[in-house]
Order: sequence, then C-alpha cells, then structure tokens
Amino acid sequence: MLAVAAFVLALAVGPFLGLRAYARRVEAMDAPIEDRLHRLNRIQQAVGFGLPALALLGGYAFGLIDRATARVAAAGPDLFGIAVLEFAVIVLVTLGIVAVPLVSMALGTYPTVRSLRETTTSTWRRVSRVVATLTIAVGTAVLGIGGFIALVSTVSVSRLVLVAALGVLVFVSFGLSPYLLVLTRTHDSLEGQRRERVERLCDAAGYSPHRIYLLEGKSTKTATALVAGTLPGLRYVFLTDYLLDECDDDELRAILAHEFGHVAGRHLWQRGMLTVAVFGAWALVAQQAGFSRLAATFGVVGYFVPLIGIYVLYRVFLLGGLARWQEFRADTYAASTAGREAMVDALETLADANDVRLEAGLLYSLATHHPPIGDRIEALRDDEQSVRSAASD
Repeated sequence: MLAVAAFVLALAVGPFLGLRAYARRVEAMDAPIEDRLHRLNRIQQAVGFGLPALALLGGYAFGLIDRATARVAAAGPDLFGIAVLEFAVIVLVTLGIVAVPLVSMALGTYPTVRSLRETTTSTWRRVSRVVATLTIAVGTAVLGIGGFIALVSTVSVSRLVLVAALGVLVFVSFGLSPYLLVLTRTHDSLEGQRRERVERLCDAAGYSPHRIYLLEGKSTKTATALVAGTLPGLRYVFLTDYLLDECDDDELRAILAHEFGHVAGRHLWQRGMLTVAVFGAWALVAQQAGFSRLAATFGVVGYFVPLIGIYVLYRVFLLGGLARWQEFRADTYAASTAGREAMVDALETLADANDVRLEAGLLYSLATHHPPIGDRIEALRDDEQSVRSAASD
C-alpha cells in the first residue's frame, strides 16, 4: 500500500517539480521569447507523451486497475456482453492515471508561459482545459473500444468484418472530433460587424458555413481558426477574437481558406483511413504472430510495450508525416484561393501573434503535426517560382 501511495505521489509531484525548475531556468535565459517558448514546447511534447505511458505501465504493475475493479466485480448490469460498472471503473482509473502527470506538467510550465507571453488566463483555467481535452479524447476512445468489445462479445464474425467494424468506429470518432473539440472552449455566436466581416471573407473563399462561432483567445493570446465540416449541412467556423484583432481582411481570408482546404481535401478522412490501416493491421498481425504469448509470459507489459511502439510509429511518423503533407496542401489551396502573398503574410502574422518560431526541427514538427512556419513560407515561395518558370517556358 505504501508503494502505491509513493507511486501516485511521484506522478502528482515529480513532473511539477522537475518542469517547474526547468521552466524557471528557461525563463531566465537571455533569448527571444519565441525561442524560450519553443524549448518549453519541446519538453512538454516529450514529457506529455512519455509520462502517460509510464504512468499506465506503473498503474498495471501496482495493480491499481485490478484493485479498483475487484471492488465492483459481478456488480452492476451487463450491456452487450460488457460489465458496465467494471468498464466504467477501468475508464475512470485509466483517465486518472493519465491525467495526474499531465496536470502536474501544466502546473509546472504554465506560470512561465504566462509570464513570457503576458497572458491573463488563470492556471486553474489552463488545467481545466487540459482535463477537458483529455476527457474528450478518452471518451471517444472509450466509445470505439466499447463498441468493438460489444461487437466481438455478441456476434461471431470474421476478422475482416471486425477490422471493417473498427474502421466504422474510427471514422465516426474522427468525424465527430472537431465538434467535440470545441466543447472544451467557451464559444459564442459571432454577431454584428464582425460577423458580416467573416461571412464576407468566407464567401470570397468559396465556403458557406452553417454557423460562425467566436472563441475566447485574448486571455491566452491564441490566434487560431477551426472549421468543423465533416458532416454535410453541419459546417461551422470557429475562430478566436484574438485572431480577428491581429489579422487584416486579406490575411484572415487566407487563414479561412487554409481551413477550408482541409475540408475540400478530405484530410480528416485520410487520417481516419490511416488509423484504420495501422491498427487494423496491428490487430491481425498481433493475432497471427502470437503476441498473446508475450502477454502470458510478461503480463500486460508483454502486450502494452509493443502496442506503445506501434502507437509511436503511427502518432509521430505516419500520422505526423501525413499531417505535414496536408498542411502544405492546405497552404497551396489557400494560396490559389486568397493569393500567395496573402497566405505568406497570414503565416507571418500567426507566428508573431502566437510567439511561434519560424524554424523547428523535423521530429518536433512531426510530433506537433505542423511543419515550421518558415518551411511553409519557403514552400509557397518555391511554388511561386515554379509557376513563373513554367510560364516563362
């Protein structure tokens, strides 16, 4: 019991102490703000990925989930072959194990971020947003996993049908993700002259959203836009008030056109197809290769470690590579719709408004699913030169 308490305490306090010390050192550096923020972002990317995996391994090693489910064994109703109460306990304990180090990380780094960027949002609000985003991510995963387990438990089907069912669940979760994401943000209907401005720019970019919402971004100095357009007839535009203030009409139209480019290119569905391909293949290969023997020999670690390896390959290299390519494609779409110079100006404005470095390493851009803004500007310039060369020939 003492070991379990020590493990939970380490998850809660360790990331905070380590990252708070690192953040203070970064804050004291004699370097541009965007460079110092980049350092913090890099460590948060690494810690935010590695700590939850280690926390889950530790949770299984100390039997936290087994201890929790033992208290509700054989209790509660069954639904499609799933013990509802036991499944709910597993989800809640898993969410807690993952959330504790992430919250600890946010508490350790955000005071420095707030100081460097001179933002006004509270640490509590930042932490609550982290928890809300994580809850939605876990919730969508739970729906997929629960649906898959229910199908396997109630119907005898082939492996191909199971992979197809997994595909349906993944596509549903990807299709709903933009709509669920905005639930973590405070949003209001855009009214008055600002609404007329955005509607006019949307029309100029060839896109007619069902509704436009304004996100609060001034307190965090977040200039961003999001288009939820995977469901026909339910296409929404979300953009921050900070973005409206920082961009002129040409720049804002280019940013909106970039987001519309993701919808026109079916980029969200492409990510869904990749996800189905990777994890469908994993499910088939794991069964054929007999990974169950590893689990029988090494316990949950024998299955969890290979799965984490597959997830790293998928999340960073495969999905990250696809996302990079999609960003360049969306930039090209925006340049053809709103003008190349307007798109370049918009990228420079976004970099200034969000205190983002123009340059970043390849691994970092793969992990964040966004190429450096400098590379995006260079790609637009190269495209322009290619067009001019072709025209002169």
